[in-house]
Amino acid sequence: MAKQVYLEKTIALLELTGGYSSNDLIVKKTFEFYWKNFKNDFQSFIIVDTGGSVTKTIDLLEKYYKMGYRYFFGFSRSTVLQGVLDWFNMHPDAIGISPTSTAPNLSIPKRIFRMTPTDNYILDPIYPQLYSASTVYYIYTDGEVAMTNVLNILQNNPNITNLQSLAITPNTPADEVQTFLNGSSSSDVIVTYLLDREPYIQYYTEGLTFDGQQYDILGIQPPKIPYNALEALIDKYNIVSFKGIATSELWRMGYNTLGEDQYSIVSLNSLHLINYLVYGEDIMDIDSHFGILQFDEITRDLIYPTFLVQTLTDYQVFSNNYLTVNDPLLGTFTANFSS
Repeated sequence: MAKQVYLEKTIALLELTGGYSSNDLIVKKTFEFYWKNFKNDFQSFIIVDTGGSVTKTIDLLEKYYKMGYRYFFGFSRSTVLQGVLDWFNMHPDAIGISPTSTAPNLSIPKRIFRMTPTDNYILDPIYPQLYSASTVYYIYTDGEVAMTNVLNILQNNPNITNLQSLAITPNTPADEVQTFLNGSSSSDVIVTYLLDREPYIQYYTEGLTFDGQQYDILGIQPPKIPYNALEALIDKYNIVSFKGIATSELWRMGYNTLGEDQYSIVSLNSLHLINYLVYGEDIMDIDSHFGILQFDEITRDLIYPTFLVQTLTDYQVFSNNYLTVNDPLLGTFTANFSS
């Protein structure tokens, strides 16, 4: 049997086990789709499980760096990316690529490309709703850098007149959230930023109610809404997600084959960028399979993103509401979908 030949100097350090592994499992599945079906375009590379541990991730970086690896894909959570910044600063010939880190406080000079735009962008489409709300309730995952960053942004925004916040874990009981929301009205808004959305959505099958609109800003695929939560959430639960307003046939092939909830929207562009880096191509010349693929020259953060706001309108149906587009020539504008 022929020995597997991997892409040179490249490795993925993914969180395949642990509390927040679902995102990286989808990344892995998307990589494998393109490696299997487009072998001439994308050469596979080794994937190693970090278990979500910053310490283990740093140990693996050190191990594989000594073995000659220089291109490291991973650090999906901003908490992990923050934890490895010092290592990359001490190894200036190493380059990182993060699929989904979004914390704005990491918009600093670094040798790590971020394939998903920062959370400064994802709030832009819903600021009008937040500014007009009597109270903004922010519910977020406890202990995560990106979620805490958004809390700071909301707290420091003078146009948000009344902000209440609650950090939760997957084990937080529903009655604690209901107590937090006591006294709320239809003129209030919830913003949720949860790595694991399923326990929160499950609360609405256990009697949790909220009369106002809520906005899920995790920025990825729509969640699965249980049928017995539909009455509480229909026409009230909105998602804000990063979208490419122009996609390639190759991107759509993966999306249609794997399905929306099992396809990593940034993974094809990630493989494309890795090829450019490994083979010494100028990324100023890079094209894109998904939206505009352009990075800030100093922070290496993605710029000029587009976000789609969708509303739950039926069982497992999120209807398009409006797009907020950031374009280098046209500026920022909103495009509404006709009903």
